[in-house]
Amino acid sequence: MKIRLLLSFSFCLLTLTLFGQEEVKPHLYPIEQTEGGWNKKFTYKRQIIESPLALQIPLLEARDPEVSYEFLTYKRQKRSVEIISTFTTGFSVYTFLSKGQVSDGFYWSVVGSAAVLNLYLGTVSIKHFKKALKRYNELAQADSKISLQINSHGSSGASLGLAWNYQF
Repeated sequence: MKIRLLLSFSFCLLTLTLFGQEEVKPHLYPIEQTEGGWNKKFTYKRQIIESPLALQIPLLEARDPEVSYEFLTYKRQKRSVEIISTFTTGFSVYTFLSKGQVSDGFYWSVVGSAAVLNLYLGTVSIKHFKKALKRYNELAQADSKISLQINSHGSSGASLGLAWNYQF
């Protein structure tokens, strides 16, 4: 009875390791950024993407805490910019429809402070997105690299060569 139980237990352990129960690292493709005037476009898997928010799936598939944190911070700040813009637009429409109830000084202070806050959040959110994209591309390029290396061998001299680093 004990031998049968031991054999069935060892068979279960053996099948867990043989049938690929370990974590598989997803293959990451680099994301290229092209800037043209006022707009930025991204190339991912030979597809052109115009919105940085459309890169959510590839960035979060990296399963890197730094990439996830930076991208989700970017997304949260962009949402805050949208909310502030909506509030400012609503306030402007209310002021236009009910003339005389809101003073000019209060109106311009609200609109001006909202514009400054939007400018600040927009700038900071772009920095977070650039950090996430940079880290993601570092992870994507970590799979294989070709580089030029110079090695010194003490008194016998130095050698120069190409090195190909590939993760098997």
